[in-house]
Amino acid sequence: MSLIIQPNKLDNNAPISCMIYGQPGCGKTSLAISSERPLLIDLDRGLHRVATKNQCPSVQVTNYKQVIDILSSNDINDFQTIVIDTFGKLIDCMGIYICEQNPKLRQADGALTTKAWGAIKVRAHELVQWIFSKNKNVIFVAHEKEEKDGDDRILRPDVAGSSGKDLIQDLDLMGYMQMVGNKRTISFTPTHKFYAKNSLELPPVIEVPNNSTRNDFYSKAIVEAVRKSREETRRIRAEYDKLVDKHNKNIEIISDVEQFNMAFEAMKEDETIWDSTLLWKRALKAKADLLNIVFNSKLGVFENAVDNA
Repeated sequence: MSLIIQPNKLDNNAPISCMIYGQPGCGKTSLAISSERPLLIDLDRGLHRVATKNQCPSVQVTNYKQVIDILSSNDINDFQTIVIDTFGKLIDCMGIYICEQNPKLRQADGALTTKAWGAIKVRAHELVQWIFSKNKNVIFVAHEKEEKDGDDRILRPDVAGSSGKDLIQDLDLMGYMQMVGNKRTISFTPTHKFYAKNSLELPPVIEVPNNSTRNDFYSKAIVEAVRKSREETRRIRAEYDKLVDKHNKNIEIISDVEQFNMAFEAMKEDETIWDSTLLWKRALKAKADLLNIVFNSKLGVFENAVDNA
């Protein structure tokens, strides 16, 4: 049995990885735990700041070994989403943990070595994949931090080292949360003011309502939107594959200039999906070269090169 999966066969319900960061007090944790059956790994001891009616089961941890232990246990079986709050504290705990395993990864002044930061990067990547292997979503919560980018100032997740930037490569989504007037919003599309990531084509800005009843906004508004986006992408991919296959087969059977012109006119009428038009034009040009067919610009048709001489 082949392990190869075609793009239009990908699982729409595959786990989703996300980071939510932003302004203090804008409801980042509340939004994160409005996900599907959440378990909060609370390194920030911040669950008490969430409205009681919106709180969820949590594990209060102080070191990375406890994170490993809870994720290795059967206690997480009934949960669908692992929420880690905060990402900055997680990275700090990872640093302490790896230096306990190998004290040489810490410099004499206590700072982490370059090799230590490399180990943290690897471990952060492995953590996401580990959670995914259990078929669970993961959400990291982080505070914001301002940094200079030339003359500009840009907001990014507050985490030591380059770990935040490195982890972005593994994430499906990264949203910046803020108050706009008296409204809470989360933005997944990057701007000149903040980092973000929107690989699943969510709306660039989503208003986050006050959870006056059930706290399920992330589950309803974001997870469902992601699944619809994946389904739409899979549908378009299937149409794209079908269209490209049709063009290739039609071009393959061309044997003379009359068939060439008929195929050209027919393909001009087909819709364009992604680069489908570019592909059939390239394939048709290769076929024209093979059959020694050239385009007569005066008549607007293709002819045999001999006739066109």
